[in-house]
Formats: sequence, C-alpha cells, structure tokens
Amino acid sequence: MKALILDTSAFIQGFSSSNPETKLYTTPLVLNEIKDDIAKYRISNWTETGKLIIMMPEGSSLEHTISSAQRMGESHVLSDTDISVLALAHQISQKYEDTTLVSDDYSVQNLADEIGLNYTGLSTRGIKRRFKWVYYCPGCRKEFNKPQSDNVCPICGTELKRKPGKKSRRRGVE
Repeated sequence: MKALILDTSAFIQGFSSSNPETKLYTTPLVLNEIKDDIAKYRISNWTETGKLIIMMPEGSSLEHTISSAQRMGESHVLSDTDISVLALAHQISQKYEDTTLVSDDYSVQNLADEIGLNYTGLSTRGIKRRFKWVYYCPGCRKEFNKPQSDNVCPICGTELKRKPGKKSRRRGVE
C-alpha cells in the first residue's frame, strides 16, 4: 500500500490520483487553506469514497517535528499547517513503508529530508541541498544558531534575518 501526504500546494497545483492502491492523507489545517472550488470538489469526492483521510497527527509526531524544526532553524518559517503535514507524514511513515509527502514548499522539503521522510514536488524540482539556518543581526552582525525571542537581536534590538548556514547533502543523494 502506498500513502501520499498532501500539503496545501498539492491541492493548489491540481494533484490528481487515480491509483486505487494509493491512500491519500491530509490535515484539517490544509483544508482550511483551500479556496479553489475544483480542489474542494475533488477533496469532497475523495473523502466520500474513502480515498482521502483527513486527520490530525498524534502528539508524539507533532513534538518530534517541532523539535526537529527548531534544531534546523525552520520553526519561524513553517506554519502550523506545514508542521501538521510534516508530523502526519512522520506518523504515517511508521505505518506504511512507501510514504511520500507531496509539497512544493522548500522549507517543508528541507525538514522532511532532515527527519527522513520521502517527499516530492509537483511544480518544483525540489531542494538540492539541506540547510541548517543561521540567524544574524544586520545591525550589530551577531550570529545565532537558533531563533531568538520575537526574532529580535538581544544585543541591539534589530529584527533578525536568516541565511543558509551548514549545508549538507540530501538523503540518498551522492
């Protein structure tokens, strides 16, 4: 059995699946972001036929995803929806060996790669390298390995920016 976890971008890009062996999953937070009538119609049909399962991830998967996002420096750019989709993919991947997260969001792909999830994009090629972000102050030039409170420099009070720090190869890429 193959499982696909769908991010908002998958629905926006018009993702379609006719394979009866593939189970589709998403979270209620993703559905709240869908505005397109055709996508809503497709979601309704898939839900009624049991092809699409809508669920929130378990607490342990959410905790794992949030701590990984903080460690990677992605926590300030990932939305609650992004976190829920990543956590659901983590949870489902423990149930089905063939699980793939469908998202065109590079930050989602970056974290998915870090936590060992398979992922694919629909309209993008996907990430080439995985980044651990460094936060820096454009005012006093101080660098931080993790986000600071309110994304403000504790030294001079300037809003922090981020840049790629340590780069590493994607999983499975030589």
